Amino acid sequence: MLYMKQRRDTRFEADQPVWITIFGEPDISLPARVKNVSGRGIGLELDGPVAPGAVLKLELDDTLLLGEVIYCRQDATGYYIGVELEQSLAGLKELEIAVRGFQAEVAGEDVGAAAKDRRK
Repeated sequence: MLYMKQRRDTRFEADQPVWITIFGEPDISLPARVKNVSGRGIGLELDGPVAPGAVLKLELDDTLLLGEVIYCRQDATGYYIGVELEQSLAGLKELEIAVRGFQAEVAGEDVGAAAKDRRK
């Protein structure tokens, strides 16, 4: 296949289930399977087609990926879509812990400030 030779990044084979969210009116969540990954893109297998240009979100373990569907083709087991990755957020568990700590700290300060105001 000619398009495989044109790749700038090495693709790594995978076989991992994932849920994707296709942004739209309304957003649609679908099960998918990661088939391969590179530094710039990801190949997904789905039961149905997704239009090129669609923007989607993938949630993998502790990582959130945002990308755009570049192509969609039917194969023997369903549909294969190529996604160009636009954004990646990793370490979300640590971020959640930090945000919760910040929220608790702010809530504590607000409670203390409100109590001081009532005393005056």
